[in-house]
Amino acid sequence: MFKTKLSEDTRYAIIFVCIAFLLPLVFFALNQYFKQNETTPRSPRDTQTTVVVSETDKADIIAKATAKPAADAVREAVSQGDYSTAHMQLSKAPKNSPEYEELRKQLAAMPQARKLPGIRKEADTRQSPLRYLDESTPRDRFSDGLFLYLVEVSGTVWPKFCIQSVGKRPLDITGFRIKADARTFTLPATAVKQEKSPGKVGEYFDTPVDQRTYDIMRALIKARTATLTCIGKSSERVRTITEQEKKGLDRMMNAYATLGGSFAFVQH
Repeated sequence: MFKTKLSEDTRYAIIFVCIAFLLPLVFFALNQYFKQNETTPRSPRDTQTTVVVSETDKADIIAKATAKPAADAVREAVSQGDYSTAHMQLSKAPKNSPEYEELRKQLAAMPQARKLPGIRKEADTRQSPLRYLDESTPRDRFSDGLFLYLVEVSGTVWPKFCIQSVGKRPLDITGFRIKADARTFTLPATAVKQEKSPGKVGEYFDTPVDQRTYDIMRALIKARTATLTCIGKSSERVRTITEQEKKGLDRMMNAYATLGGSFAFVQH
């Protein structure tokens, strides 16, 4: 059987018929596809609205969220006569909240809120700044001691940390090593002063509270056992930090809060 060769015109005619037949099918398929996409429901993520919050609005939201719990804690402490805790909780409240100002004035109007049990006040002269010290704090430089005390200047109270060490001869202290349970702190001593008395020398390191000394005091208050090593140029002196000293640190921290102070400037 012989195949008949199609003419060029016939081939073009067949191609045209095929295209004419296929085009409607293609358009129909595309039409169905786009209709299906239009009716497909959007996911909740697609329909969510994005809200932009400014830094100011964010601060207001945080202030409102934290003001109420802090204010409630202050009122509860006042009702129980625990003014140290009241001041401490007040320091956690946002300063721009209405509750903070109201409670601050309320505490300031209570004379009993400024009473400091176990705390003594002293000043070298009438012109000298007033100092607040725990009753267990040494009254001179010739007794060992590790303590926190407060200095009031123009109505503002500042916390200071002090370590004293006494011996027959000066150590020429360059630093301290403090152990509180499993934790060990190293404290450089850049400015140690001396006072001499017949048969003994008192050396003391007196400094404003900073992050390092704050962490040391917090660790000592919680510690079961604690030691202090005074590191000299040629020798060391080691002693146990007493329970009385640890309780004194705790009382003075509470006293600082009672007087309106806050350790927020050194807290992590």
